Amino acid sequence: MRIFIFTLIFLFGCGLYAQTIPGRVVNKQTRTPLAYANIQVGGEQILSNIDGSFEINLEKKQDSIKISYVGFRTIKTTVSRDTRYLQVGMTPIQEQLEEVMISDGIDPAEILIEKAIRKRGENDPEKALQGFKFHSYSKFIIDNQFGNLQMSADSTSVSMKTIINEGRAYLSEKVSEHTFSEKHGSKELVTGINTAGFEEPVYEVLAMDLHPLSLYKENYKLYKSEYAGPLAKSALKNYEYQILDTISSERPAYMVYFKPKREKVVAGLEGILYLDTLSLAIQKAKAQLLGAIKLEVDHNFEYYPDEDIWFPSEQITEIRPGSGGKEVAVFGGNIRLGTLQQKKGVFDILLGSEEIPENLYLNSVVRNYKVNLNYNEGIKNPGAEIDVAINATDQEPEFWKTNRELDYTSRDEATKVKVDSILNSGKTKRKIEVKKAIAAGSYPVGFWDIDLSKIFKFSNYEGIRLGFGGRTNDKFSESYNLNGYTTYGFKDEVLKYGLGTQIYLNRKTGTFLNFSIEKDIQETASFNYLKGENTFAILIPRFVNINFFYGYRKYSSSLEHRISPKFDAEFEVARQEIWQTRPYSYINDGKQYTNYDLSTTTLSFIWRPFSKFLNTPKSNIILERNFPQFTGQIQQSFDILGGDFNFTRIGLKAEHEIKRLDRSRTEFIMEGNYGFGDLPLTHAFHANPNNPDRDNLFRRFSVAGRNSFETMYYNEFFSDKQVSLHVRHQLRPFRISNYFQPELVFISRYVIGDFENPEAHQDIIFDTLNHGYAESGIELNKILAGFGLGAAYRYGAYHLDDFKKNFAFKFTLQLQL
Repeated sequence: MRIFIFTLIFLFGCGLYAQTIPGRVVNKQTRTPLAYANIQVGGEQILSNIDGSFEINLEKKQDSIKISYVGFRTIKTTVSRDTRYLQVGMTPIQEQLEEVMISDGIDPAEILIEKAIRKRGENDPEKALQGFKFHSYSKFIIDNQFGNLQMSADSTSVSMKTIINEGRAYLSEKVSEHTFSEKHGSKELVTGINTAGFEEPVYEVLAMDLHPLSLYKENYKLYKSEYAGPLAKSALKNYEYQILDTISSERPAYMVYFKPKREKVVAGLEGILYLDTLSLAIQKAKAQLLGAIKLEVDHNFEYYPDEDIWFPSEQITEIRPGSGGKEVAVFGGNIRLGTLQQKKGVFDILLGSEEIPENLYLNSVVRNYKVNLNYNEGIKNPGAEIDVAINATDQEPEFWKTNRELDYTSRDEATKVKVDSILNSGKTKRKIEVKKAIAAGSYPVGFWDIDLSKIFKFSNYEGIRLGFGGRTNDKFSESYNLNGYTTYGFKDEVLKYGLGTQIYLNRKTGTFLNFSIEKDIQETASFNYLKGENTFAILIPRFVNINFFYGYRKYSSSLEHRISPKFDAEFEVARQEIWQTRPYSYINDGKQYTNYDLSTTTLSFIWRPFSKFLNTPKSNIILERNFPQFTGQIQQSFDILGGDFNFTRIGLKAEHEIKRLDRSRTEFIMEGNYGFGDLPLTHAFHANPNNPDRDNLFRRFSVAGRNSFETMYYNEFFSDKQVSLHVRHQLRPFRISNYFQPELVFISRYVIGDFENPEAHQDIIFDTLNHGYAESGIELNKILAGFGLGAAYRYGAYHLDDFKKNFAFKFTLQLQL
């Protein structure tokens, strides 16, 4: 009896719930999918996806359904709960919208989009308003609810890749205050952040452009990937448009479908714009990418009549497994189905890589509130685009109750518990720590970070150079570190070493006090910026063939300080003892010097005015590296306090890079060096030569550098003043397959210089650059496992009589970490 009653209750209960019926809308003649077809059922309206797929919820046992699409006959039919799948084939007809004026031969959708592009300045809040302010609450979840994804190793976000690959779950909440002004641009102050399983947030997640504010910009940036903007100046070149409908509401809108026109050349989205019929502003937008994953982004806007502007109110982004096919770029890399083999990067080779778990699901939602469109109070501390408040990670529960604009559901709580459990029992935190450290050139073991650059090197002078070095990390002390290294060259049979400490006066502003002692060798006539970009390189191409060094013992103290997030400086006081490793002497005031002492002060800076930064309580993280950027240094040597010479050395380097959506790019590096006074050759300048002086062309075969002169022989030229220019233009990659995409690069280099008193330098013969040195080259990179081939040719004033001597053939190497 109880079973009978339970069965009745169950059957009755089933009737109370809607049944989900999947389906697909296609062109009956071509069998191609119809994206964003209008489907009405039970008083509700939905749109098909870009592959024509849809799901309807049937509340009744049966109901009528209406499917309409511009240019096709409307279909009306009946569906019931017996329907398992609904395939809808629509027949094309000639149909036009009366609301749009049509000119002969011109697509009405293109006319509409042209007008919308011209009115961007009136509709984009960042162009139309002098300033605004608003708050936002966002929730970001990664969970294993649907499907099976795999993330490739070429992601620019090490932490995010590790979270997805190893952590299998992630949950964070964020509350921010946003301000914008015409003068200073945009600024986000993170007032609260709560990340499950981590004592400190994975700040890199904040750097991923999770919620782009504007759809009007040239590039639409989402999760570190860039797509062509649907209302950019070049939108009509990159997209096809079709007017699907006119939506009747208090503010009617054109419903415009867009899809990529040059997908293999320029990355694009597919979706719908709802354009206000009066202002042509975006009222709502939906963008999708379908392939190995399904990416959906919904933008919602709210209308403010006083300012006559539509302002973003909400954005919802979902990533889940797709039906297969093309890879989709997200997080700066590619995501594909888990059954495919991953591309191996250096991290994977060193540490191994596990498969992505099944059923991965990503969801992020942001809700904007407290919107003030007449804000004119300026921006505090405008240097960093995102600033994390000191107490952001320590907010009380009451703060979250007050600022949560979205419900914190039982599922969220369950995900949080699961994340805590996974991270506490697993090795995810350790893997994030290790991979971030390797990207910076170290490997953490307990309280010690091993310096990977000190382990192995090779040069013609030292032969094999083996060593060990590193520094203590925060497990040892959060107030300072101890650092040092020791290394031995088996050819020169000399032990080198260094020892120092760095005291953290203020980590937020990058204010550090350094003390060090060092005994090593340095390339003659090299000029190293204290504040140069200290990026980790597995291989330094030029180092292998350098044969002109000087030895030094250096005692130094320096103070580093980040004046602003975009401007970093360091001041050093040092004393050096210099000796020669090969015959050389310098005649100054009638006295011949082979070994000498220097007392120097050095001021160095790096200024990145257009880059974007994330300022956390403990660090300054670069969000987006934009150009140009400038590096400068001035060094003064005094003939006091035991110093033998009085000279000045100045260097200034400007770097610029133009990136394009088709993945081509052009790079410029211009550098000027100037020295005057009692300047020995050890502290003059070379122009980064990278060609061994051997007769046979193939014996000169070596690895090309990024900004070195490949046809210039080592020790051929020296200068006390010089200016150089390097230009590299890379064409968009040749997409032969997903794994084979070589890049063709054209290179041109030029340097001019002079030497005021070359006869003062004894036991060495060299030329000056007063006639100007020029070379051009070509590279085909990433042919196999990061390796490629290149060739260069010198011409102009320093062209050599022996034709072969003007050529250089090179390996190129671009390893992906």
